[in-house]
Amino acid sequence: MKNRRKALKAVGRSVYSCRKCGQCGNKVTGMVPYICPVREASPGFDHFYSRGKIVIARGLLEGELEPSRELAEVIYSCTLCGNCMLKCGAVDRDTGGPLVDTVGIVEAMRSDFLEEHPEWVDDAYKAMLTATHQYDNPWGVPRSAKDKWIKKLSVPNALQTPSEVLLYAGCTTASNPALHTRAVKAAEILMKAQVDCAVLGKDEPCCGSVQRRIGAVAQADEMMNRNIRLFNKTGVKTIVTLCAGCANALKNDYGSGEEKLVANVLHIVEFLARLLKNGSLKPEKHLNRKVTYHDPCHLGRHMGVYDAPREVLNALPGVEVVERAATRENTICCGAGGGMRIFESGNFASKTGRAALESAAQTGAEALVSACPFCEMNLEAARTTTGSGPAVQDILDVVHETIF
Repeated sequence: MKNRRKALKAVGRSVYSCRKCGQCGNKVTGMVPYICPVREASPGFDHFYSRGKIVIARGLLEGELEPSRELAEVIYSCTLCGNCMLKCGAVDRDTGGPLVDTVGIVEAMRSDFLEEHPEWVDDAYKAMLTATHQYDNPWGVPRSAKDKWIKKLSVPNALQTPSEVLLYAGCTTASNPALHTRAVKAAEILMKAQVDCAVLGKDEPCCGSVQRRIGAVAQADEMMNRNIRLFNKTGVKTIVTLCAGCANALKNDYGSGEEKLVANVLHIVEFLARLLKNGSLKPEKHLNRKVTYHDPCHLGRHMGVYDAPREVLNALPGVEVVERAATRENTICCGAGGGMRIFESGNFASKTGRAALESAAQTGAEALVSACPFCEMNLEAARTTTGSGPAVQDILDVVHETIF
């Protein structure tokens, strides 16, 4: 087959840059008392962390290994959090990025498996891709459902009313009624700050992040190019996202689009930090609350956004921010990324979520605050399972409480 391992071959340089030292899965320090989150939640064999997965990638490239159902399961046992690349520390002199892009390698192997052997990929992943074709979101929710959260708000549609800012809720928030209040709070905060903003409602497309992470690159690229044309058509200057995965997709993945995305992309924490700094937002209500912040992997390690959420929290009256032992780029992954809520029926994701919740509890914080619906849902699930731990909140919840 002429195009076998096409995606993997494209990242071959990264594969062969690995020296198999194992530091990516074994570097434990006093400040970072954990290794790869999946390896932590597993029996610990090499194939559960990056070194083993890169050995598999070499075997597939060199023909020493043939694709199988067992290998497919191994390749999908990864949160794509990027912690392994941080532990490696080797830098590509040409790009300034990681020399060994494990996330890219794993995504490439997933892409090849979906292309060449879809029968070995878990049906739950394929169901998400089918749902995307039918509903333009991976959750199988009718497009009209994305309009429900804005029904009682006087926010214009960006396709009908020219606006400076597009508030992009994202599929997970807009399609899940339990998360609608966060989108509403975001809109109310922006309107309070007199931001000229609009939404897309039922016209809001899926960003394609979930599809790309599970290996459907061609589908994600098609969505990306269509979305760029739509966003450019609105004429907005800034797109503000509520989801870390959406922000990462629009900011980083969309750089390879057929057209250039004209609008600047910011996560809501970055935009809120600006509004607080320039005085457009004036929080007044004193909360008297101790919180700790959980850095989403897409927002932190993949985008480098660490200061903005802390600036927001520190600007709120009566909010004391305490840091966990391992924080910022060393924050333990929530466990929900990379499709891990599906892998092994979510067992690995649950174990990792409980570990992240426990690290927050050790700070004595009353609330664990984050800025990603995936993180918050998995951390809340861990809290429900254990029956203990700090309350899980979105940063929008805290900001909104100090303003309204």
